[in-house]
Amino acid sequence: MTSHRWSGRIYRTVPITLRGNMKKNTKGAIALGAAALLLAGGAGTYAAWSDDASLGGGDVQTGHLRITEVAGESGWTWSTPGVSGDFTPATDTIAPGDSIRFEGTYKLEIKGTNLTAELVATDATTGALPVGLTWTPDATSELADLDQSDDGTEVTVGGTLAFDEEAIASMDEEIAIGDITVTLQQTAPAQVTP
Repeated sequence: MTSHRWSGRIYRTVPITLRGNMKKNTKGAIALGAAALLLAGGAGTYAAWSDDASLGGGDVQTGHLRITEVAGESGWTWSTPGVSGDFTPATDTIAPGDSIRFEGTYKLEIKGTNLTAELVATDATTGALPVGLTWTPDATSELADLDQSDDGTEVTVGGTLAFDEEAIASMDEEIAIGDITVTLQQTAPAQVTP
């Protein structure tokens, strides 16, 4: 042990000697620390096999359900025996024994692999008709089980207004015939609830 004096103080230096076992323990600790660092640095990067595949997508198309009036095919016509041609409400009049027909033609557009539909024609409203006149709607006012094989089909709906030939009243009467509503609605795979 050696003594030294600085600024009035005495300091002693003591030599430190590492003995054989301490050197081995220190070297072992250093080696373990280095191994731990190497493992920590490589975490999550070990090699393993993998593979993948993809399922190809595609475009999906929806269908449609439409009904459109055929231009030039709707209106009034004479149905009195021996008379033909258009009936013009603004200028023509009817008398006992006459009958006239009101009709419209509609084109069906149906596209859908599993789609089915029905067509329903709602009768025209007439209110109270003058004596001797009757309104008779077409017997076929409903078509069921329509599908895309019926696409492009044209359907005619309407009715006939007849003036009894034996009627002696109802001169100068105005008769209001309301609209006929034609509805094409889906029945499957989902059904429209009125």
